[in-house]
Amino acid sequence: MFLKVCLFLLVTSPVVLPGWCFADPAGKEHGHKSAHGGLVQEAEGIKVEFLFDKDGQPKLYLYDGAMKALDRADIATKLTIKGHDGAQYSRDLKAVKDPKEGIVYKGEPIKGLKDWGTAVVSLKIKDRWSHIRFSHH
Repeated sequence: MFLKVCLFLLVTSPVVLPGWCFADPAGKEHGHKSAHGGLVQEAEGIKVEFLFDKDGQPKLYLYDGAMKALDRADIATKLTIKGHDGAQYSRDLKAVKDPKEGIVYKGEPIKGLKDWGTAVVSLKIKDRWSHIRFSHH
């Protein structure tokens, strides 16, 4: 009986333990349902959805606590992103009024960015900068 239990644990532990050992510690950042398929984080009571469109253009959408779109063109935004290859890019994101989506912050496309690891979105709200870190796996 003891041998069967040991064999069972030996066989099942590689299946169970890897999921436990390598669980995504930043998994909570993906917890909010996003309207545009981006990653969502929160800072200063504002939820921020970050994504790249198909042309490599970075975009930000701002929401309140209930994920209702905010019409806040008064917030300055910047993006710093690091690719998996070590290249780093920076963009100022400008507020643009879209008739269908409201205010969206857009930056110049980042050509050649195949995959990225870390992005930092900086928001200037009332003369104070807040920084939000996004991770892409």
